[in-house]
Amino acid sequence: MLYVLTYPEFETGVATKIARFRSSYEPERAKLVPPHVTLVFGLRYVQRSKLLSLCENVAEHASEFVTKFSEYEVIHDPFDGTYKLLLLASMGGQALSKLHKQLYDGPHRDELHPDHPYRAHMTIATNEDRAVLEKLDPSEIAAFPLTGRIHSLEIVELAGKRLNKLQTFRLRGHRS
Repeated sequence: MLYVLTYPEFETGVATKIARFRSSYEPERAKLVPPHVTLVFGLRYVQRSKLLSLCENVAEHASEFVTKFSEYEVIHDPFDGTYKLLLLASMGGQALSKLHKQLYDGPHRDELHPDHPYRAHMTIATNEDRAVLEKLDPSEIAAFPLTGRIHSLEIVELAGKRLNKLQTFRLRGHRS
């Protein structure tokens, strides 16, 4: 399955604390992928070359931006039957949603689940028991809001229990 992710660039200390929190509360996923925002979820029926081309085009027309995660919420994920603790993007949330929409505007749009509207977020904990997540305090990571900069899109492939990086596209305006 193919995914499109973006990795907010946080201050070093904040990034480390998010990674540590995720290691405690979603250890398998934390081993698989660093803190990220998923823009395209698990495509099964798309040609890799078409997705790469679309991502390149979207990145060429998008500028880097700042996002702030200022709230959190526990939700039920109907796709895997678990509960998830999400950090919700406030500032930059519309830009993430716009990228999500643009990245589904291709031959794979039928894999978008319109009955589950996109909310710009970062998952930081997963559990089958909602009560476990409701007891967690994400403010132990750092004072809210958590501010990160979005620089690029990364296309990855999930093969078994391994995530393979296929290509990264820098957003316009990225300063190295």
